[in-house]
Amino acid sequence: MIQRLKYALDLVIIHIGEHELKIYSILTVLLVFFITKLLIMLVRKALFRKQKSRKLDHSSAYSLYQIIRYVIWILSISIILNTLGFSLTVLLAGSAALLVGVGLGLQQTFNDFVSGIILLIEGTTKIGDVLEIDGSVVIIQKIGLRTSKGLNRDDIVVIIPNSLITTNRVINWSHQSKKNAF
Repeated sequence: MIQRLKYALDLVIIHIGEHELKIYSILTVLLVFFITKLLIMLVRKALFRKQKSRKLDHSSAYSLYQIIRYVIWILSISIILNTLGFSLTVLLAGSAALLVGVGLGLQQTFNDFVSGIILLIEGTTKIGDVLEIDGSVVIIQKIGLRTSKGLNRDDIVVIIPNSLITTNRVINWSHQSKKNAF
């Protein structure tokens, strides 16, 4: 019985060059995928349960959840690629020249990405904040890694690159105190 199971798991489905795709590898990939989804769901429930008990506000819980979710997915994809026989070091070293060219082309996107991480970690801009950016007033609905989503006064959704929020002059009307300093 155990021999049959071992034989079935070692069965090669696809053979390309030196690489073999076995049933064992497919089952491992599926297991990592479902464990990742379960782990993300548990993290989400734990963070938003703390938010409901007022230990963590909604924006902070959401920001922390987004960062943890991205880290978990990056680790999971690394494990999946390793399981399938892809060496990440060889893959990155072989594509270094390509990555330099792509990096130059994606400079603004990378700037938005880093700005998104800054927004999520720093916490000066949160979901529900009212911002004035380039003369337009929006309520922030979502802060992503590359862009943020806001709703303007006409109930139109505005997609805002995160670098615009971190590098331009932005007025956060939600941070106003009742006292005037002028």
